[in-house]
Amino acid sequence: MIKSLDKGKWTRPTDKSAVYIEIEPGKRWGIRVTLYENHAKVEAVQGEKTVWYNAPKRYSTIVTPPTIFEKLRGISFEDKVLAEVEEKRRVAAEENGSPSYFMESEDN
Repeated sequence: MIKSLDKGKWTRPTDKSAVYIEIEPGKRWGIRVTLYENHAKVEAVQGEKTVWYNAPKRYSTIVTPPTIFEKLRGISFEDKVLAEVEEKRRVAAEENGSPSYFMESEDN
């Protein structure tokens, strides 16, 4: 699990996956990060039970482990996941109608 994802809740639906859900109170849209053995799926979701099938990249992205070139530049798997999390937080904020709604808590 990624330690810096601590505003939401983590669950372990199976032995080989972990799911992180972060939805601000009173809002409909949030993010979901599903960690698998060899990749992660980062999504902007409308509620905890939302399921995307072939969702547009704006809402759902598969994050793969870093390539050898990314590793040489010092980019880790966690860095790649966190970059996508920030992008999906922006999408969720836009869908909620408040583009700065995730950003306010980062300044504190």
